[in-house]
Amino acid sequence: MRLALPLLLAILPACAARAGWASRGHYEVLYESPSVQIRRGSQKLDPATGEIVVSWVGARSPDGVPELVACELAVFEDRDGDDVPDAGEVLELREVREETHKVLFNDVRVRAAQPGLLRARMTASTPRERCVATWAVAPE
Repeated sequence: MRLALPLLLAILPACAARAGWASRGHYEVLYESPSVQIRRGSQKLDPATGEIVVSWVGARSPDGVPELVACELAVFEDRDGDDVPDAGEVLELREVREETHKVLFNDVRVRAAQPGLLRARMTASTPRERCVATWAVAPE
């Protein structure tokens, strides 16, 4: 029992650091501030459909800070290279326009016409702040 207690104490901080996102498995931190956290799950190629699948993308406001008032996820082919989803580039768009502490967009599927140009942009807004994370969408 003496050996088990130090091991347990060593493991607990690692578990606590993932509280709230751990049920979704491995994730990437895309943006983090005291008021907003944006994360995504794995990105894989679905061999049956040829689509790239992002298992989940989410944003949350930690306890004790104002709630999110809007979230938007755009997956797009960035043909002009400006990291902004312009007219004609958007392939997938999902939005939530209500107050909440957490938003998850599950099973985001998209097929790129031009490989290497596929990008995603998550925007999460609070009453005081607008947070944006943009990343390349490609199988890992």
